[in-house]
Amino acid sequence: MGTKETIIRTLKGVLLSLLLHLLLLLLFVVTFKKVVLRPPPLAKEEKIALNLSQFMPPSPKPIAAHAPITPPRAKPVEKKPNKVPTAKPIVKKKILDQKKRLAVPQKDNSENNATKITKKQVKKIRNNIFQTKATRHTAKPTIKSTRPKSPISKASKDPLANALMGSGTSMYRATKSNNSNQTGNMINQLYGREFDGFSQVQKEFIRDNLGTIHRITQNTLSRNGYPDVAIQTKQEGTNIVSFNLHPNGDITNLQLKRPIGYAALDENTLEVIRIAYKEYPRPAKTTKIVFYVQYLLH
Repeated sequence: MGTKETIIRTLKGVLLSLLLHLLLLLLFVVTFKKVVLRPPPLAKEEKIALNLSQFMPPSPKPIAAHAPITPPRAKPVEKKPNKVPTAKPIVKKKILDQKKRLAVPQKDNSENNATKITKKQVKKIRNNIFQTKATRHTAKPTIKSTRPKSPISKASKDPLANALMGSGTSMYRATKSNNSNQTGNMINQLYGREFDGFSQVQKEFIRDNLGTIHRITQNTLSRNGYPDVAIQTKQEGTNIVSFNLHPNGDITNLQLKRPIGYAALDENTLEVIRIAYKEYPRPAKTTKIVFYVQYLLH
C-alpha cells in the first residue's frame, strides 16, 4: 500500500511541474508578440554643394636661384720679347806701315819665359798641396805587417843554422851559393852518411837544386809572413824538413826531421812547403830532399 501511494505522489508532482512549465512558455510567447522591434531613426543626409572654382591651389615654394659658376680665368702668358741680336761692331785692324812695324820695340821674351816657368811651378806646387790634402782625407789606416822587417844579418844562436847559412844570412835573404865547399858542408850537415847511398843522378840533382828549393821555400814563407802568435810570444828557431820529390812534381812523406817545439812555427813550415812544392824543379828520379827553415826575429 505504501508503495502505491508514493508512486501516485510522484506522478502528481511530475504533472504539476509540467503544467507550470507550460504556463511559463505561454506567458513568454504572448509577451514576445507584443514587443515591436523598431529600427533606430536614421539621421537626415545633408547634401554639400562642391564648386571647383572655389578651390585655390597652393602656391609653389620659391626656388632659390643658384649663383652662376664662373670658370677661373687663365693668367695671361707674358710673352718674352725676342732678343734682337745686336750686331757687333766690326773692329777694323789698322794696317801699319812697314816703317812703323820696324819702329815697334820688341818685348823681352826672357821675362815672359821666366814668368811662365814660375806660373807652372806654382801650379805644380798647388797640385801637390791638393794631392797631399786629398791623401790625408782619403788615407786608409795602415795595417802593420806581421812579417819581420828588413833582412836580418845577425847570427843565430843555433850552430847548425849558422853552418847551413854559411855567413849567417836570414830566412828572408836566401841566395844560391856557388861555393862548392859551402854546398858540401850543407849536404853533410843535412844528409850525413845517407847521402853516400844515393845514386849519381840523385846526388847531382841535390847539389844543383837544393839551394833553389830552399830559396823558393823561403820566398813563399816571406810572402805568407811570420805567424802572429809567434811574433807576440817572440818564438824563434830552425826547422829541418824532409820529403820525397817525385819526377811528376808530387811530394810524399813530408815530415819535420827536427821540429822547433812551437806548434805555430812547426805547422806553418809544413803549410808553406805544401804551397811552394809546385814550383820546385823536378828530378829524373825520386829523390829525398832535406833542408832547413829558420825563423829569426830582431
